Amino acid sequence: MKTLQNKQSLSNKELSKKYRHEAYLRAKEYRKTDPQQIAMKEKLKEQRRDAYQKAKERNKAYRDQIKKASKEKSTGKMIVKQERLRKLVVPGSAIKGQAHGPVLIRKMTDSHFC
Repeated sequence: MKTLQNKQSLSNKELSKKYRHEAYLRAKEYRKTDPQQIAMKEKLKEQRRDAYQKAKERNKAYRDQIKKASKEKSTGKMIVKQERLRKLVVPGSAIKGQAHGPVLIRKMTDSHFC
């Protein structure tokens, strides 16, 4: 009786909205308890985890590659600096009349004579 009175008191638009909402709640409950839906959700979760792990590994490999390249560049720069310093520093025994040990030889430029 109440449902009949409720149906009569509601307009068609409100009644349609109520039925849609009830159908939505039934479908939601069905998806929550359906074994196929649960299995599909688990499969999707596993795929997301795998994709995340693969992306994580790719990013780690990329960072390691950049770090390795950076180290190679820095060691290359260090070698160049050391070679420049070796050109400037001459062992004392190479210079006649000097004491033993490295001696720093500065290049004379025009700016020193001003």
